[in-house]
Amino acid sequence: MASTTPDPEDLADAFFTVAHGLKRTINARVQHQGLSMARLRVLYQLTATSAIRMGELSACVDVAPRTMTSTVEAMERDGLVRRRPDPSDRRATIVSITEAGRRSFLEGQRQQASAVADVFEALDPAQREALKDVLDSLLQAAASADTDAPEPDDVAV
Repeated sequence: MASTTPDPEDLADAFFTVAHGLKRTINARVQHQGLSMARLRVLYQLTATSAIRMGELSACVDVAPRTMTSTVEAMERDGLVRRRPDPSDRRATIVSITEAGRRSFLEGQRQQASAVADVFEALDPAQREALKDVLDSLLQAAASADTDAPEPDDVAV
């Protein structure tokens, strides 16, 4: 019986389905702490930088500024972060993590690691190594494809 090579669209669909399932699993594990993967990414950035401008945080987390604003507002209400005007530019806002945010981040990180371990436990060591090689190749291909993409102004309408 001859095997058929899956087409790229089917592979991409499977890839995104797995990634979405992992995200759902992590969100379910951290939601009782008022966290999500998005909030964990914000807290991760703030633990690495201690304080950062809202615009820079938005770029680091790769979300639209409007989305970051609403996320940070909610996190501030929950006591995880604090905002203050940037003393060098009153139009900008500086975001920093609170002690409660640090504690939540550490627990969320622990829960995330547990969820990831549970999912990847389905693979034996050889499969994990093979997956890492495949993901490295895909990452390189995606980076190359991204640099080959036309700039928004170059796209024909």
